[in-house]
Amino acid sequence: MRALRTLPASAVLALASALTLVGSWIPSYWNDEAATLRLARLPVGELLAFVQEKDAVHLVYGLLMHGWIALAGESELAVRAPSALATGAAAACVVLLLRAFDRPRAALLAAAVLVLLPRSSFSGTEARSSALATALVVGAAVLVVRAARSGGALRWIAFAAVAGLANAVFLYSVLALPALVALAAAAAPRGAVRALAPTALSALGAVPVLLLAVGQSGQVGWLRSQPVTAFTVLVEPFFGSAWWLAGTAVSLLAVAAVRGGLRGPLLPALVLWIVLPTAVLVLGTLLLEPMFTPRYLASSTPALAVLLGLALDSWSGRTGVALLAVIAVAALPVLVQMRTVTGKPAGQDLRGLAAAVQERARPGDAVLLGSSGTVSLRPRLALAAYPEAFAGVDDVALAAAYETTGTYSDRLLEGDALRAALAGEDRVWQALPAGEADTVLAETGFVARERIRVPTTVLTLWERPEGR
Repeated sequence: MRALRTLPASAVLALASALTLVGSWIPSYWNDEAATLRLARLPVGELLAFVQEKDAVHLVYGLLMHGWIALAGESELAVRAPSALATGAAAACVVLLLRAFDRPRAALLAAAVLVLLPRSSFSGTEARSSALATALVVGAAVLVVRAARSGGALRWIAFAAVAGLANAVFLYSVLALPALVALAAAAAPRGAVRALAPTALSALGAVPVLLLAVGQSGQVGWLRSQPVTAFTVLVEPFFGSAWWLAGTAVSLLAVAAVRGGLRGPLLPALVLWIVLPTAVLVLGTLLLEPMFTPRYLASSTPALAVLLGLALDSWSGRTGVALLAVIAVAALPVLVQMRTVTGKPAGQDLRGLAAAVQERARPGDAVLLGSSGTVSLRPRLALAAYPEAFAGVDDVALAAAYETTGTYSDRLLEGDALRAALAGEDRVWQALPAGEADTVLAETGFVARERIRVPTTVLTLWERPEGR
């Protein structure tokens, strides 16, 4: 471990990125990633017009991914790679942050913990903005410490720019700004005072996105269904479903605190980094309107990793490494599960559904994909995530593509209009959530011929009777 203390941050970045990337290509895309793809596929002009109606908060990330998929393609590995790289960057910045406070051993331990925490791993294997926002926040933390100690306009400008970009990528990153001021105070006697103006300036990065998003509050109506419980507030934001890992982490922190291993100037800033965003989102949800979901606290994950790194560093060399191994073993089941085919939320296999249609459908066949009920279980998401699989079939219910609706959903035919469209079809592949029934095909004279089940979905071939 002693030889590793001088490991370059670039090596940490590469190793953490690679570890996060392992298996990231295995899970099927899910609802949120399908939204990312639909946004990123739009030409820039249409993308800018789209976010004026929907998802202004993802403008910066959408533009980034627009350029990325144009270069790298739309495979799961390619689309998720930027998030894995961002997680690696966050781990490298954690190392730089703790080395700045002369804690080189804790730095590597904290970076390892960050990679192992389920929230970091989930963000790093998902085509969404959480990992990027997290990397920018912890990068801003490194820059504010350096600026507080060394001064210089360029250092403060760099800090304000990175923090401002974090706020533009994810609005709730502004909740980490007080913790960054506290880090400046920990770094230098008058650091907090000098950090106030650049921090306020960085908050302006959120203003353009906020102005666009202010009229789109209805798009987060789904937050009303998000439970606010002790588990979702204290466990899920950092540990996912791994309550046993949460118990292990809390126990380590408690014992380290009793042993005096959690003292020092960093502690107030780290606690603020975790507690303030949590308190604001939870109290805002309880008193104002829904704004909490566990993954919105992803950018506080580095603070927890640093706390655990400091805790592990309070034990002797072998003991600290052994305790890190305990954390790794406790985290392993969740890290493996999220890298299975159905490892994304809702357990849907959109890729499997798309492949089933592509393998079995004949040219000219039609598809009728369920689009009601729980959003993350809608089979129509397969068309959004894997459009190439449906290239040779007729999307019989399509009335208007999502680009023209101002949402991520296509406008679909219903009732008599749908029946009229079906009158011109002889073979229809219908996909519905398991357990859901729809009689429209039977009512229009079709007969069920074949049923295929993929996770959460049943795909049925309907044909016209011969000699109709």
